[in-house]
Amino acid sequence: MRLADHSAISAAYALADRDLTRALILRIREETLVLLRSPAPVPPFLLEEVLASRDPQLRSALIASAARRGEVFHRLAALGDPVVAVSLYGVSGWERTPAQRAAVWQGAAATSDDPGWQGEEGLVTKLMTVKGKELLEPALLSPFPELVAHARSVLDHIAERAARAQPGGHQAHNSPPASRPGWRREPVTTEELVGDLRDKDSSGEIQLPTSPDALDWERLVEEHRAEPFDAHRLGVLWVHPGCPEELGRSAFEKTTRTGPADATVAPPSSALTRAAVESDNGHSFARLLGPGITSGAFPVDRVLREVAPARKVLCALPGDHEGVQTALVAQVARLGGDFAPWRAVYALLPRFSGTVTELVDAALAETPKHQGKPWPTPKGPEFPSRRQPNGRAAWLRLYDAADHPTRCALAEHMDGRAIQQLLLWHRPSDELRTHIVQSRGPSVLAGIASDWQTTPEVIADLIPYNDPEVNAALFVNTDLTPAQRNHVLSGRRWQDGASIDTAAADRLPLTRTLVHSVQESARRPWLLACADSGDPVLCRILLGSPRAKIHTRALELRMLVRLWERHGPDAVGELLDETDFPGRTQIKHPLTPKTLETGRAALAAEQGDPGGTGGPAVLRTASEAAGSAAGRAEFLCEKGAGIDSDAWERAVELLEEEIGPGPVPWAELAAAHATKPLHDRLLVRLARLTDCPAALAEDATAADLRLSHPEYRPRRAGKPPTASEMLRKLPLRVDNGVCRWVERAHQAGQVTLPEVIRVGFPAQATVAFLSKALVPADSGPTTDTDARTEEIRAARREVAALAAEHLAENPEGWALALRLIPEFEGTLPDLLLASGAVVG
Repeated sequence: MRLADHSAISAAYALADRDLTRALILRIREETLVLLRSPAPVPPFLLEEVLASRDPQLRSALIASAARRGEVFHRLAALGDPVVAVSLYGVSGWERTPAQRAAVWQGAAATSDDPGWQGEEGLVTKLMTVKGKELLEPALLSPFPELVAHARSVLDHIAERAARAQPGGHQAHNSPPASRPGWRREPVTTEELVGDLRDKDSSGEIQLPTSPDALDWERLVEEHRAEPFDAHRLGVLWVHPGCPEELGRSAFEKTTRTGPADATVAPPSSALTRAAVESDNGHSFARLLGPGITSGAFPVDRVLREVAPARKVLCALPGDHEGVQTALVAQVARLGGDFAPWRAVYALLPRFSGTVTELVDAALAETPKHQGKPWPTPKGPEFPSRRQPNGRAAWLRLYDAADHPTRCALAEHMDGRAIQQLLLWHRPSDELRTHIVQSRGPSVLAGIASDWQTTPEVIADLIPYNDPEVNAALFVNTDLTPAQRNHVLSGRRWQDGASIDTAAADRLPLTRTLVHSVQESARRPWLLACADSGDPVLCRILLGSPRAKIHTRALELRMLVRLWERHGPDAVGELLDETDFPGRTQIKHPLTPKTLETGRAALAAEQGDPGGTGGPAVLRTASEAAGSAAGRAEFLCEKGAGIDSDAWERAVELLEEEIGPGPVPWAELAAAHATKPLHDRLLVRLARLTDCPAALAEDATAADLRLSHPEYRPRRAGKPPTASEMLRKLPLRVDNGVCRWVERAHQAGQVTLPEVIRVGFPAQATVAFLSKALVPADSGPTTDTDARTEEIRAARREVAALAAEHLAENPEGWALALRLIPEFEGTLPDLLLASGAVVG
């Protein structure tokens, strides 16, 4: 049989007199021990009996919880019992407060002559071997001189150590800080510089003299030949204007991946060529070559004439350097304006191992083979476009150096990917871009809509072209706004920064790629945009998609309105009668029955007045109503009361996705609540929002109380129960000795103590609540006019009367009631009645 909860045992002892308390200790000893070890209140008669009994088991149980009961602790400490004192004092530093330990010594003052204090297991004997400050500081108050002396000695030693550790204190055993080399070195002579370069213990900056004649470079070269300087030290020398070529070459060879940007000595061409060849993707070579050219360390003419391979050199050249541009102009001038030599350059680039100058020479020699031929192996745009240092990128670097007529002529022959990379990465002039668009059509700009990082400014620049290919690329590859997505799928034209009304015959067609991408997409914004398209194929894709669902009736109706506007009533009728939606396994039509009903009513109006405005008016009126404040409130009432904790946030998010953002319709929600109470969960969520009306917030308090009951299951229909009704119908639950729901209900004034006593069930939960609720009547200052105190006193009298009526002073009845209570499902009066009947 389960033992009764300690709160029930405490309540029973609180109602018992001294004689009954003694009898109960004998009959429910195990339950009493549980109570004494628990944090539950120990009634006065029980405490007196335990202290007077000197029963070691009862005392041990009481001592185990004494630290949590201030009055009980001090009563035990005042006994001056050396056996009890060991447990009261605690054996670890943080078990007790200093005041509690001081109370133990106050009790010991009267019994200090008891040999138990200094016996083998005595408290004094134990403390004579400890060194902890928390245990010994209170011992200074003890009546035992030897313990006081020990405590003072240990505490003085601790204080001395703390004083030595303070800043400015005596540090007898600490050596002074070791001297270290300065961070910045400024050698004046070559001898000092050699010493600093060889100092492996210093990683600080070395500032060289700026004058070219200040250093003996021959001496530095000899030192390097004898024992090479490390890469960092060579880099310091390389940036000096007087650095000889031998040291510069060594510095470059050791810093191929990270050559100094301000080096002034050109390395040999063979070293640069090796760096280009060893660069897998060309980026590291570009990080070396670009700063080298900019600083003047790498002369451009020599780079083009001596460094190979040409492809990597062209891709690594800095784009905004005047010297580079001049040198490239000279090279491309040799190629002329005919496409054949340029085609030869493109054909040679991927595998050509020579320099840029040699590349142009070879292309001119190969020109006859390329006369009259188109772009080799043409490719279309790629999405996203990858900026790689390949042959096409190197060719475009030369193309940038050609004059405008040559570039316009060559653009006629370039493949789609070359045009895409030109427009994306090479910043062509407005004249060249205009020429390309005029000669190849606006669809050539689709390649600019390459990836998700396409800027809003670029998107705004491309939409006005009203080109199906451009729109498809924008939709699939860029981060359009919801309005822009709706615009693209609707086929409407863009003018003056906005989507304009466009006749059905003038709307832009959707590309096959765009339709396929939407159909295969799992992106909800893409699919929702289908509802505004007015396209029957896209409407069926949306309704059949297993990845997106329309949640608002407003969007369903808007889809029918757009479909009617673009394709007429027949398309709407076919959609309403459709039974097969690809991707959907359910037979039920995906549109809600109410929307289907509205749609058929619109079709009926059309049949009554063919070609009139009656049918569209039905749909538009219903759509506007669903999207109004009242329609939003209706949707929020339905979806915002879901069981998930984020149901309200999700409902608002769905509204914003499908209808658009808008304020919370407080007036409509309040009106709906006045007509039919809102769901409890919705009320609680509304009360947390700013500007929630007072009427809703007030009712939300009661709703929150109902929801806190573990057995309550809210319903969407009907009037919610009161707290009193819930008390009579729903079982209470005890959690760690506390019946939290009844506590909340009573504090809120929703239930009274007499109600709890008479109808609350099971009895154990009622007793758990009453054991705490009835305590204040005797534990604090009260007045006869205090209504709450009077309620408590009346409740105590009622419980006492019930106990006297059914159990009287019979300890067997009390014991039986406590044994029955863990499994008893009825009320407290039922429990007392049953127990009294059994023993009576």
